Amino acid sequence: MAGVLRCTPGSSCRFAPVALPAPEPAMSKSLMWTALFTLATLAAPVAAAELGVLAPVLANGQPQTRPDRAGHAAPVVTRVTSGALYAQIQREASEGFLGTVLALDESAQRIAGAKTTTPTWLYLSAEDGGFARRGFWLEEDGRQRFVDELFVDLVVDADIIDDGGFEEIFTHEMGHVFLRRLMPGLPYGWSRTPHSSMSVTDYPTAFDEGFATHFQSLVRRHSRNPKLEDLTLGLGAKPFVPLWLSNLDRAGRIDGVRRNLFVQQQLVPPGNDADAWSRANESTAFDMARLRNGQQMLSSEGVIATLFHRWFVPGEGSREAIVSRYSPLFRTMAAATARGWTMNPDTPIFLDLVDRYCADVPADCTRIRNLVLDTTYGATADATLPRTTEAMAERGRIGDMAGFVAGLKQARAQMTQLQAAVAQDPKRMRAMLGPDIWLLGHTPVKPPSLPSNEVAVNLNTAEVEQLRTLPGIDAAMAERALRSRRENGAFVDIADFVKRSELDAATSSSLQSAASALQKAGLNERR
Repeated sequence: MAGVLRCTPGSSCRFAPVALPAPEPAMSKSLMWTALFTLATLAAPVAAAELGVLAPVLANGQPQTRPDRAGHAAPVVTRVTSGALYAQIQREASEGFLGTVLALDESAQRIAGAKTTTPTWLYLSAEDGGFARRGFWLEEDGRQRFVDELFVDLVVDADIIDDGGFEEIFTHEMGHVFLRRLMPGLPYGWSRTPHSSMSVTDYPTAFDEGFATHFQSLVRRHSRNPKLEDLTLGLGAKPFVPLWLSNLDRAGRIDGVRRNLFVQQQLVPPGNDADAWSRANESTAFDMARLRNGQQMLSSEGVIATLFHRWFVPGEGSREAIVSRYSPLFRTMAAATARGWTMNPDTPIFLDLVDRYCADVPADCTRIRNLVLDTTYGATADATLPRTTEAMAERGRIGDMAGFVAGLKQARAQMTQLQAAVAQDPKRMRAMLGPDIWLLGHTPVKPPSLPSNEVAVNLNTAEVEQLRTLPGIDAAMAERALRSRRENGAFVDIADFVKRSELDAATSSSLQSAASALQKAGLNERR
């Protein structure tokens, strides 16, 4: 039943009487009862939402769907309440880290304004799963009724529960659920790029996926699953399968986040022009002496995951402590939404959220702003510090002690100055961000991960391989454009890009048409 109190494994739910000093004569009974109530509240366990399990209704072996109110296909389901798999799932909810995730969902629902919480729904997909969705037809007593609630669509079996994959993937998807409860206005973005920890997409996609991804770090730190712990430690590795893209991405979501790898510029492996776009997008090689620009960082789910990882993963691991850490952020998300927070596809959502959090929790503001500056090496706020960092890193990776120490002293001084400047003027945090300038490009052949060869290109985040998908842009033109962007800052518009890249009128016209084509195609409605 929703709202049942569960204790953290190993902790006591019994209220232990506390000896209080004798009150002064003037102390009122109401004050004494307030103190007692506070102590009782602190001793009480954290409530967790019920984990409701759903299964598809099959006809001729196929999962059934019905249109929802918007005409989209929604699954027809029945509620599962028994069976070996159900028991295994519920054991995870009561004994594993999943109980903390359910407590976070209880908190998210309450903060979002729910008077009575609903179950946290898990749909046991018979097909390809791994999505946060909304709305299903629940079949009960021969009748079907539409339930307009969020759920996680996931393929689950005994093996994925046993090896910890269920615990990790379900928690990632619950990150998306939390955002949809607390920030329902989160927009779609323009990017068509398949998201991964390595890729650069757009502000909304990176925020959505990065927030969800950081929960995988939380699971890896606190899970008691021995097989998942072995995976984290690199024990029991097998050949071949780790080389598949999704496994490379999963490894990056843990190791890359912990190492702050994704603020670095990707290195593109050699290959032919036909698959250059894919090789650049999914490269797992990073240049430790070359940083991405601030706009690329905030459009990278790997960077956003790293920021949330550094914000929330450190600290005590009890259910109560974790819920307490996240609650202020959840309250900021819900309050900002209630106050009419307007998020557009070109809104740097993470920085907007930091501003709102600082207004709500001023005592924690300096720590969070400095965390952002430290993680990004000031790339969103300053042009000088990133170059100082790169020069220092160049000396460091070849073992030049004198050069590295000299650069380190300079970098630290510049960081201190930048932190003080941002504290004085918070708008400085986004000083290096340019406008999003999106155009429709075409790769030479259809990438394996896309439905067609159409791609979206942002002139202020694209690299050579992306720029070359635009009409009339060759390698030399792309290199000129990137050199100008690095030396002189973000492009203001297409005309500025054309001028600084030394392009002719015909190419300018083609680029304007490409921008219009993407506007006509519209935002990318990701699952």
